[in-house]
Amino acid sequence: MSRSKHKSNGDVAGTAKKHQAITMETKVKITEKVERGEKMVDVTHSYNVNRSTIGTILKNKHKIMEHLKSAVPMMSTIILKKRGKVMEEMEKLLSVWRQDQYHRQVLLSLMLIQEKVKSLYEDLKKKLGEESEGASFNASHG
Repeated sequence: MSRSKHKSNGDVAGTAKKHQAITMETKVKITEKVERGEKMVDVTHSYNVNRSTIGTILKNKHKIMEHLKSAVPMMSTIILKKRGKVMEEMEKLLSVWRQDQYHRQVLLSLMLIQEKVKSLYEDLKKKLGEESEGASFNASHG
């Protein structure tokens, strides 16, 4: 006997709603409607998006408006942040190092990886001469 639970929107429980990209143009329109005082529920229904999506758009309003000042098409959906040469090269070298450690069957701890990242970053910064790339570099848990 098969039981299936249904969510209120008709999707079967356990299946995720398909991800839908929202263009910059739509994000701007959503922001304008909310700022004009239109009810959040009306905006969510007119664009068929969750309330949390509207909240995220409003939270990132400043980034969206800054993005619009650039010569990027309004049909784009994401904001890309240009990363420095040091970061790109460091990630490539880290990937090679991790693969090498894997093939040698060396166990890696978070602390060891963070130390390696910091040393690679500092070496590349000296080699490539990028002093003012950022305030400081922190090897995060991610």
